Amino acid sequence: MRFKTLAIISLIFVSYHGQGQICKYVVNDNDPLTDDIIRTVKARLTGPTPFYYIYYIRNGSDYKFSVEVGDYGELTDVIPKGSELAMRTGSGAVVRMNALTESKPEIIDDFGSKITKYEITFQMTERTMKDIAETGIVFIRIKAMKNSFSDLEIPTGVVEISQEKAECIFK
Repeated sequence: MRFKTLAIISLIFVSYHGQGQICKYVVNDNDPLTDDIIRTVKARLTGPTPFYYIYYIRNGSDYKFSVEVGDYGELTDVIPKGSELAMRTGSGAVVRMNALTESKPEIIDDFGSKITKYEITFQMTERTMKDIAETGIVFIRIKAMKNSFSDLEIPTGVVEISQEKAECIFK
């Protein structure tokens, strides 16, 4: 009986501990005007270099999707405001979003090698965020990019990470 009780308690602890690890790096800030919690969740899709990070951002009922990409080389292309990002979720839905601002390349010196980094933010709907939380992201295309960042097919294991991280936005 004692062993069975200990096994059940251990299973509950391991389940709870594992769930906490998924949402471990959630950042919660307060909006100074509305007192809403601004929740940001980061997920790495590829890396270390080239790298492709996505951020899910929630401020009350406002949702945004941000992409941070970087690769070796010096690029000068500017991603204009309104540039389209298209993604396919695990449910098969194709979602299109437009960049909220222009994105200029940032050149980073990585021990003598140059890396170009872009950060682009897109408006997202709550419905799309919920779809990602349920099914993940399987493909992303940033149409204005003419380099290694333009198309990203996401491996199965990383699709699950994109889904689990999206769930954290709602917790």
